[in-house]
Amino acid sequence: MLWVITLSLTSLLLFFTVPNLQLSFDRPLIAEGEGWRIITGNLAHTNLWHLLLNLGGLAILYNLFRDYLGQAHLPLLMLLLWLAVGLGIWWWCPQTQWYMGLSGSLHGLFVWGAMQDIRHGRRTSGWLLLAGMGLKLVMDFYNAGDSPIATLINARIHIGSHLIGAGAGLLLGLHRVSLNEPVTHQPTRH
Repeated sequence: MLWVITLSLTSLLLFFTVPNLQLSFDRPLIAEGEGWRIITGNLAHTNLWHLLLNLGGLAILYNLFRDYLGQAHLPLLMLLLWLAVGLGIWWWCPQTQWYMGLSGSLHGLFVWGAMQDIRHGRRTSGWLLLAGMGLKLVMDFYNAGDSPIATLINARIHIGSHLIGAGAGLLLGLHRVSLNEPVTHQPTRH
C-alpha cells in the first residue's frame, strides 16, 4: 500500500505544482526530443476529477490484486505499463497528438491481475475478470469514447490507450516469470 500512497501523493503534488501541459504526452514535443513525455503523460491529468478517478481505480486494483503485488513489484509493473502505453500511443495511434492519464495503465494492471488469478488457481475469478474487461473494451469502442466520464474529465476517453494497456497487461501476465515469483535459471546445454 505504501507505493499506492506514494504514487497518489506524487500525482497530487505534480497536479498542483506542475502545469499538466509540461508533463502530457505531446507528439510534436516528443518528436523534438522530449521523450520523457512518453512516461509522464500517464501522470498528467486533465482536471482534479480525472486524477481522483484514476487514483481511486489504482487503490481498488491494488486491493483486488495485492496478493500478487509485493513491496517493490507495483512500481516496476506500473513503469512497464506506462512505457507500453506511451510507446503504444506513439507507434499505433499516430492521430493522437496529446494524452493524459493513468487509465491505459490501469487497464493493463487489471488484465495482469486477472492473469495472476488464473495462474494461481483462481480460474473462475480470473476468467470472469477478463471477460468483463473484454466487454468493457467493446462498449468503449461502441461508444467511441463518449460517456458521462468524458464530460466529467473534460476529455474524450482514449480507447486506444485502454486497448494498448490491456494488451500490455496480457503480455506481462502471460510471461512465464511473474513479478512476484523468484527467477530460476535453467541449466545451459553444451
